[in-house]
Amino acid sequence: MRYTEEERLKFALEHKAKRPKDIVAKDLITGENVVIGMDGFGYVREPGGSLVKMPHAGNVIIESKVEIGSNVCIDRAVVGSTVIGEGTKIDNLVHIAHGAKIGKNCLIVAGAVIGGSAEIGDNCFIGINASIKNKVKIGNNVTVGMGAVVTKDVPDGVTVVGNPARVFTKP
Repeated sequence: MRYTEEERLKFALEHKAKRPKDIVAKDLITGENVVIGMDGFGYVREPGGSLVKMPHAGNVIIESKVEIGSNVCIDRAVVGSTVIGEGTKIDNLVHIAHGAKIGKNCLIVAGAVIGGSAEIGDNCFIGINASIKNKVKIGNNVTVGMGAVVTKDVPDGVTVVGNPARVFTKP
């Protein structure tokens, strides 16, 4: 659902909801300087052009058997939850934006950026320095190649490479 700029501004100026607690499995393994649950990067323009911070009243859920490398940032959702699925492994220097949903048993390699409200299915591999645009849906068992820029939804079981990312087929 898309909101008008006026509706987003009204929400930003009036919203006073209490933020739910993050839910983190007890067996989480993290490296140094991991940040979980900070506000996402969301702003709304007032009619005069100044920026108003969009409240992020959601939380982060990290399921069991997850490992997170050093200097990873996982933002909390505006509403709802940012979710890291069971068994997922995240390398150093990864950014996971507000409201993203990562499936089970995924590997996310260093430098990857997962945009806000993106959804990644189970058993996916996200290569080094890959970028996934906001609200993109990636199916199950997908490989996103090194440096790929994913701007459109990706179906189950394929490999995507390039900028913009395209389905890779063997010659």
